[in-house]
Amino acid sequence: MKIKGSVIYKATALLCMSALLLSGCSSDEEETHSIAIVRESMENEYDLTRCETRDVIKTESISCTYSQLMEENLAFPVGEKTVAFVYVNEGDEVKPGDLVAKLDVASLEQDNVNMRAQLERNALLISQADEMIEYYEKKIETPGISLSTKESYLTKLQKLREKRRTYTDENDFNTIKISANEQQIAAGSLYAGIEGNISYIKKNLEGSSSNAGETVITILNASVCGFQAMDRNAVEYIQVGDRVQVVTNQTGDVYDSTVTSVDKDSLKIIFELDQPDFSIKMGTRGTVTVVRGEAKGVLSLPKTCVFEAEDFWFVYVLTDEGVREMRKVTIGLMGNDYVEIKGGISESDSVILRKS
Repeated sequence: MKIKGSVIYKATALLCMSALLLSGCSSDEEETHSIAIVRESMENEYDLTRCETRDVIKTESISCTYSQLMEENLAFPVGEKTVAFVYVNEGDEVKPGDLVAKLDVASLEQDNVNMRAQLERNALLISQADEMIEYYEKKIETPGISLSTKESYLTKLQKLREKRRTYTDENDFNTIKISANEQQIAAGSLYAGIEGNISYIKKNLEGSSSNAGETVITILNASVCGFQAMDRNAVEYIQVGDRVQVVTNQTGDVYDSTVTSVDKDSLKIIFELDQPDFSIKMGTRGTVTVVRGEAKGVLSLPKTCVFEAEDFWFVYVLTDEGVREMRKVTIGLMGNDYVEIKGGISESDSVILRKS
């Protein structure tokens, strides 16, 4: 709605000059001067609006890209070990359980062989010690044994028990060490966890020193695709299971999709298509629009006429007298295009959109 307000300034003057007699001149000579009435109109034009009942909607857009979704990054969990073997090349097909790389754990394996042999020897020595301990314990109980003989048996018993304790302690330590080595040996072998193709191998991997947690091999399954997004804000409100629509930027095609993964650490969000479409090209960009807030059937104004001060919101209204007046308002939902108005003005107020 466009309303014109006019402020009129009038300046009127009329000057009539009667006969001026010059010295020695006749009264017939007279001169009349007049100034015409001047009207000056100065107009200010406003675009006006009023509060209307409508739905106020706030949405946010998430940019995403179509790409392969199923990939596995393999990394050694231990560092400072030499990568002894790499059994695959880029492009090779693998299936779950395939061994793809291995650290040099030969020394650990040999240590375990030696310690297991020591466990067996110590077990034999412990058994022999137990037999001797039992023998001397019976001897001590022999009737009529002399004191010196008994003391000799007690000394031998003490030494046997100390040896037995030494063998037992050594076996306990070796058992713990073997278990730790086995964990490192197992960690030194990388196995494929999914079916796919080797898409990445770290350069000069074989013979290099491992860094714990560093990705050295990537397996990609190209048959599973969808849209991926990296969005710091969206990971805070998007949830697994949310149903969304992806609109491709170039063609405007719409794909019903479901959120299948939200990773707050990597900021990655995955939208899998409800119905696979193999005609979509890798790298196709799209947009997901998510409704963050909605107020139905509320009084609202366009965002362009609502302003924010330090601690309040306000609009400009045009009074019946044609005067522009600032009016504080209470707002609700700030939508994409409209603002919910909860108080401060009525539906009859003329609100200034802009001054032209």
